[in-house]
Amino acid sequence: MRGTESALASPLIRFAETGLDRAASIATWPLAEGSRAVMRSRDLMRGVLTGLGLGNDAIDDGVVMVSELVTNALRHACGPFELRLYRSPPVVVCEVVDGSETLPAIPGPRAVHLTLDQIDAIPDPLLLESGRGLDVVHRLSRGWCGAYPTKISTTNRVTGGKAVAFALPLPDPPPPADRT
Repeated sequence: MRGTESALASPLIRFAETGLDRAASIATWPLAEGSRAVMRSRDLMRGVLTGLGLGNDAIDDGVVMVSELVTNALRHACGPFELRLYRSPPVVVCEVVDGSETLPAIPGPRAVHLTLDQIDAIPDPLLLESGRGLDVVHRLSRGWCGAYPTKISTTNRVTGGKAVAFALPLPDPPPPADRT
């Protein structure tokens, strides 16, 4: 999978390269341009992850990551935009899709990560406004993130684009009930 170097991203790499079980699709939603798309993606993500039984920390991480990816798509790419979620055990995969075919550079395992003190020491506020979103996604997903070419599926005509995605581990299923 182009766009990522992370060896930890193996479930996401398998998903992107082989499709794993795309029949396990939870849903695909078109996203309008503008700030409402960010709010809608957060609400959709929170609802789906809650329904899948993820814990509060994982849900919060998923909401932050989808917010970062949708914001990036709106700022740096072109429409149409869509949000896709797949349940493909052992993970749930979130893709933010846009109409640009240019793949972003995903931080790899050797990426330099700034501490909060280092970020606070940056004197130019404009430098603080951008360039951190994919790093946040890389960190919160523990490297289970990437970017790859795809097709837009919520429009009347098929058009090329890209997906920027992350994966979150699904909770372990409960043990079977004792039948004694």
